[in-house]
Amino acid sequence: MKHRKLYPDNWEELAWTCKEQAGWCCEHCGVPHGTPAISQRTGEEYTIYLAAAHLDHDPWNPCPRLAALCPSCHGRYDWHDYERKRWLELEILRHQVWIQAHGYGEME
Repeated sequence: MKHRKLYPDNWEELAWTCKEQAGWCCEHCGVPHGTPAISQRTGEEYTIYLAAAHLDHDPWNPCPRLAALCPSCHGRYDWHDYERKRWLELEILRHQVWIQAHGYGEME
């Protein structure tokens, strides 16, 4: 697991409970945990394993909002958050450039 130190000590229990409550099916597309699938990219067979995804992207939260998601749905969900953060970074940069261009960023 990536960044394990960020997660609460009882993460395994929280993740298991999340998947149990979802009936061991992806909460977005409904695919069951353990389903064999064929990769569209490589043509290789693989097994779908559900993950407990942080809906608020806050792994440090001891009481997180979680959803059981398959790898495809989890990737799409995280991609939207990534794109939102990138857009926000760009807006901040554009604002800083505007401030500098109009002389508001200079200290007297």
